[in-house]
Amino acid sequence: MPSWTTTVASPARGATIGFATALILVGAATTAVKLSGGSLPLKGDELVSGDGAPPDQFATGVGSHWNVLNWAPGLVAAAPASFGKNIVDPSGRTVQQMYVTTGANPDVGSAESVLNLSRSEDSGRSFLTTERNSPATALTMMRRADGSLLSVDFIPEWTDATHTQIFLRVRTSKNGSTWTLHKAPVTMPADKVLGPMTNGLRVNRRPILLGDGTLILSAYTVFKGSSRQTSIVLQSSDNGLTWSLRSVIPAASTPGTNEVGWAYTIDGRLTAIMRTVNSPEAFLVQSFSDDDGRTWSESTPVHGPDAQQVHGILPDLVLQPNGTMLLLTGRPDVRVLVNYDGTAKTWNTQTTVFANYPSTGNNGRYDGTSGNNSMETVGANRAVVFYDQCHVWGCGAYNEQFGISANYVSALTPGVGRIDLMTKLLDGTATVTGTFAKKNRAFPEQRPLGAFDGSSVPGAEAVLSAKKGAAPDLVVKLDRPYYLDRIGLMLGHGTQPQSATVQLSTDDVQWSAPVVTATDRTDRALVYTDLAAQTAQYVKVTGPAGVTTTVTELELYSADVDSFENETAFGIPRGWTGAKNAWVSDVPDNPAYADFGGYHSSTALRLFDKWTDDNARITRPFAATDHAKVSLQWGYQDARAKFTVSVGDASAAGWKFDIVAGATATVPQSVRAFDGSSWITLGRLSTVIPPRTYVPLSIDATDSSATLTLNGQAFTTPAKAGPATSFDGVTFSTGDPPEYGGFYLIDDVSDGDA
Repeated sequence: MPSWTTTVASPARGATIGFATALILVGAATTAVKLSGGSLPLKGDELVSGDGAPPDQFATGVGSHWNVLNWAPGLVAAAPASFGKNIVDPSGRTVQQMYVTTGANPDVGSAESVLNLSRSEDSGRSFLTTERNSPATALTMMRRADGSLLSVDFIPEWTDATHTQIFLRVRTSKNGSTWTLHKAPVTMPADKVLGPMTNGLRVNRRPILLGDGTLILSAYTVFKGSSRQTSIVLQSSDNGLTWSLRSVIPAASTPGTNEVGWAYTIDGRLTAIMRTVNSPEAFLVQSFSDDDGRTWSESTPVHGPDAQQVHGILPDLVLQPNGTMLLLTGRPDVRVLVNYDGTAKTWNTQTTVFANYPSTGNNGRYDGTSGNNSMETVGANRAVVFYDQCHVWGCGAYNEQFGISANYVSALTPGVGRIDLMTKLLDGTATVTGTFAKKNRAFPEQRPLGAFDGSSVPGAEAVLSAKKGAAPDLVVKLDRPYYLDRIGLMLGHGTQPQSATVQLSTDDVQWSAPVVTATDRTDRALVYTDLAAQTAQYVKVTGPAGVTTTVTELELYSADVDSFENETAFGIPRGWTGAKNAWVSDVPDNPAYADFGGYHSSTALRLFDKWTDDNARITRPFAATDHAKVSLQWGYQDARAKFTVSVGDASAAGWKFDIVAGATATVPQSVRAFDGSSWITLGRLSTVIPPRTYVPLSIDATDSSATLTLNGQAFTTPAKAGPATSFDGVTFSTGDPPEYGGFYLIDDVSDGDA
């Protein structure tokens, strides 16, 4: 049964573990099977409810499950691997062309790989094609400096009958559909001869292209004269044509290691997390490198938030653009750990994404999902994780019903006022100008909008071109003035030091002193600067005179708006309380369904009412005041249940209004006020507010009167709903008493005193 969960922890206070599971019955089995994740924001058998996390803390969320492929019984697809390549879709948005390969071969060391390849053109939201017997694996797929793709087969081949040297089977492609095979020799030192393992070694995931053009690739092997599996790093200085040993990752305290997940940390170190060969459950250990994988620290255990060493296989690591680190692993189940500071040293939360097994005894605990997994970032604060429902050795309880599923996982930084710059730039309500480099044919996503696309990989950035010794710049004009209090900036990709300043203006003439000064930074992710809030409609990033500057990502946050952009989709927004049938919606506008997106943005707060005995409601607390002002953007799709908004304090109601639909679609809406015992009609709008349209709504309340202004038309009343004289929150609801029907979206909420 679908579910959604959020966990939150303050880095200063320690960690919190969040687990979400539900129970289903599979076929005629009598054993309950745990399963987590779903296409709806369900927790157990109910919609999410309660309070959101504090807005000034990090948070983690998991939810929104869908299928990559789900074939008839007996058709094998298991052990997914993934790769995402940035492209520009027809709307102008940067999305990922995503490849997910799955295995159809027996899970034994001597079996050759048999791969299915499923392909998505929309960041993994839909997979419309799957190719049988794909030549290339997404496990080791990468994009080279010329834009072409490279993939290395999981299993190499011996060069001759002596079985002492190997070829890596390297495949290259310009379009991701047609692949050319190259047999690339691997040179090993005399004291590191490949030995007992079939075909010499196994390559592991995520090749890395270093700043000097070197390719590095993790692998594992058994050296001649030993029986111990060892994780190693291979390198190529000629674009993958030949390879040699770069390093061995030490793990003396373990019985051996094999699978490697690795990534750069926010402080520029390369970290590798490895699976040990312990049985029946493997553990995870970790090593760090300060020199791009030439040398490594001695491996140490990975400890979860519970201070216990983490069990798992096939670890995958991703540093999100917002600087949080995700670690995905499995067996048991599929789990994601989050490190908030991006150093991968301490894991703040651990969440079960998916659990599926027919019994808890012996190997039954590992039937169902194999725990093999993969992960791709699809935004500044979000990744898609892929996993199998069951593997070739553990699908009997499910009638060999194989399938690959996906879930969103979010790790959020503090701040609820992030401005959706990309959507505003695409719809023309904001603009960006500057001194930009010429288009890059190999990387079309490298463009002015690349600074706002939520991607931190090379090629997805705005390059500011320095001309005639002038200082290159980028200027964003926002749709209106905002009270900016937080700026996230990422320069380059961690390979070359870069510098820039950020300034603010209300008129594009008078500019502030720099509010951000970045000097010789080697950013691996966004770096956030909190500043004293100030009004600005223009934001300028300036690089040093005569120096080309790479603005990889730029984020802006406003202190005076709750935008729902830096939130977990289908979760309760941070800073809100008492939620019932209300959550963050991240569904684009489409007349086929009720959601219609945010107000010039991707997300909004949804109130959804399909119950006769209850309504949808949620409260936004604010500092107590005797003069409250609240403003927002308001829209609806189903107005059968009236939209109610009230301002009060913790112990008493204050003012309460509702918006009532006209008797027909051509009759304008009316506004009423509640006087504590009955509803009083204050008047009718002059024109109908059509569905699927945002209009401004505001409330101005003192002890003596309150005014609701809807789409520019004001309705004032002295009739109070209760005795409150001070106000500390605003509550939105779909009816009082409960009524059936009601679908409302609100966005860009501002609240507080006058």
